[in-house]
Amino acid sequence: MGNLENLLYKWIHRANDRRDDLDLPIGFIEESIALLTRVLGPEYLEQLLITDAAPVHFLDDEANPLRKWLLSAMIDAHIIQVLELAAYFKAFQEDAALPDKVEKLKRDSFWPVLFELAMAARVKRATRDSQQVRLNPEISTSIGDFTIGTLGYELPCECSRLGHSPAITAPAALEESLSNRISDGTKHIESPLCIKIRSKEPLTGATYNTVLQLVRRGLADARAARLPSEHGDGSTTVSFEQLTQTSEQIPFKMVDGRVVNVLGTDWNSAARLCRVPAKHSDEIADRFEKGERFYEHEAVRLFTKFGSPTNQPDHYNRLTAKLKKKLKQTKVSTEHFGKVVLIEVPFDLRVVDAEKLQAAVHDAAVHSSRTFAVILANREANPHIRYHYSLSVTGNRTAAKLQPSLVGLLERTAHAEISSDPILGSPYRRSWAEAQEHSRNISKPKPD
Repeated sequence: MGNLENLLYKWIHRANDRRDDLDLPIGFIEESIALLTRVLGPEYLEQLLITDAAPVHFLDDEANPLRKWLLSAMIDAHIIQVLELAAYFKAFQEDAALPDKVEKLKRDSFWPVLFELAMAARVKRATRDSQQVRLNPEISTSIGDFTIGTLGYELPCECSRLGHSPAITAPAALEESLSNRISDGTKHIESPLCIKIRSKEPLTGATYNTVLQLVRRGLADARAARLPSEHGDGSTTVSFEQLTQTSEQIPFKMVDGRVVNVLGTDWNSAARLCRVPAKHSDEIADRFEKGERFYEHEAVRLFTKFGSPTNQPDHYNRLTAKLKKKLKQTKVSTEHFGKVVLIEVPFDLRVVDAEKLQAAVHDAAVHSSRTFAVILANREANPHIRYHYSLSVTGNRTAAKLQPSLVGLLERTAHAEISSDPILGSPYRRSWAEAQEHSRNISKPKPD
């Protein structure tokens, strides 16, 4: 495991460079990585980080992000989310069902398991007196993903993710994959290229496959120095040309914090794929740490234009359908005081239509008298340089009168979401305003 130990050592070293800015105690990063390694197993991490040679995906919502996070401790969001996962493992390290959750996480179910652990850990931290929280094993007879125990009753909690709309997620993930494929395909082409992809069709799996075929033809032309060239299939065209000073410019610029198309073109996206004179990412990171600053050369200028997605799903209808399915699926018995359903949603709960959202929940739960509460959660970054969940809680008023202690538990859980550090499990050391100022200060370039 020498290579793995070396990789994790470098990750810890780089993460510790950010320790003070991230408000982490001395030794915390080392302890968290040791726990993460123990729970996930060195063999799994070796396969994930060293053996697996697949491209790292940044936008694919369903991809396991742990590889991306552990291959880069130079990005704060990667550091804190690794430590967040370790914190959830620590909260349930004595729980007999944690190994089941870990195995599920390894089977390409990272985000669902992270949500289950995140919700269970938050409720557990809010428990008082005789209240307790335990994870449920991944077996057919389990009811819910975790269970709240209190005063002789149990309350199973079922977690699910509404997920990002395919019309929103798929194009982003496919475009990222397309960029990766073009970057890989042009590595050994010395001449810089300008590549333009245009289609009247939305970017779907079928369009993606068509574009890949046309890109392969263009790459063959570039290797044979037969440029410019253009290949088409229906409304989809891919053109290749040498990148020169007269090539089309990137039309997007940052203006007052917003990305603006200042040239008035119709491109959906335009990007520079740059390279540095180094063989691999480890060499780049090591040389960068030693103070070397690379000259990046633009290898590819990539423009894309696709048709608008059609038949975009209605979030509210999808939410109602998801809740009905989960409420029907979670069968409770006489020993249970109802059930709680928690749904991770892909939209900002502060800007949705409140009436439509309430109607979506009501339509699903109106005939489910054994439902104690429905909780919607949206994962967000915050000024404390952490991730938290904004929450919307809809409770069963009749059941709440019978078990006010459970209402208090859920209220404490929601309140702690904006006041407690999910990584350290203690109150934030700064107020929200102080955290915003701190975040601004550490993002400013430091003088040489």
